Amino acid sequence: MKPAIRTRTFLLMACLSLLAACSAIKLGYNNSATFAHTYLTNKVDFDSEQSALLKTSLNNIVEWHRNAELPVLANELQTARQALAARNGVVTPVNAAQVQALNQAIRASLRRTANEAAPVIAKNMLGLWPNQIRDIQQALNKSNVEYREERLMQNAEKRVNESIERMTERFERWLGTLNPVQLKQIEAWARTETRWAESRYENRLERQQQFMDLVNTAANRQIDQATLSREIARLLNAWQTPSSPSDKQESEQRQKTTIALIVDVLNSATPEQRNNAADRAAGWAKDFQILASSN
Repeated sequence: MKPAIRTRTFLLMACLSLLAACSAIKLGYNNSATFAHTYLTNKVDFDSEQSALLKTSLNNIVEWHRNAELPVLANELQTARQALAARNGVVTPVNAAQVQALNQAIRASLRRTANEAAPVIAKNMLGLWPNQIRDIQQALNKSNVEYREERLMQNAEKRVNESIERMTERFERWLGTLNPVQLKQIEAWARTETRWAESRYENRLERQQQFMDLVNTAANRQIDQATLSREIARLLNAWQTPSSPSDKQESEQRQKTTIALIVDVLNSATPEQRNNAADRAAGWAKDFQILASSN
């Protein structure tokens, strides 16, 4: 069950993370439950009954998401397309409120997905056995080693450079090749963002420990399904609603700086870049609409 922690939204987010990496979005989405099932069963030694329940659960969550959330996301992408497009070679500036609105819409979708998935996840967790706890912990430990090597073991300048590279790649998927002004904007953002690397890792470990506490209580039948479901939903949504004042302040500041970066990069874009992004948004919206209409 490692993807739950890595992507912060457990079984469905494992599907969606695989989908995001797939160039053929419709093919990726339609097979996301199968991909996630294969991934999870390679990490934990499920018996045949557990495996069958997991497969059914993943399929049910993806189908719910197809019907309930894809139309919403398609509409948000259409709104984004209109804001991104350059008309007659003229770029209309975007503002923080527009970007924040899209951010909030996506977060709301993730929250609804987490709440829908929580009872299904609880049912699967209550089917675990104590001897499987070690498999899950080992998968998390391996994930953490990889995370530390990638994000924390380098010197500060290397962290900044890798952060710049990751963010540049994300923007270029939408805009195409970035110009020098945009690259400078990303560099300035990265020098702020990497200061939070250690605290992000500590939060990651804390949520993992909370997750493993739930795994232990479930595998040893020390919790009922309703209570477990509520705790899973709380944990899945914790990254959006930090509990401590310091974590909340950091989360809000990180969100503010990232939104500011998006606004700056988009407003430094050429008409061609903006139309590239608008076309990408339109393509995703169309794919989501097709997926939502196919059962």
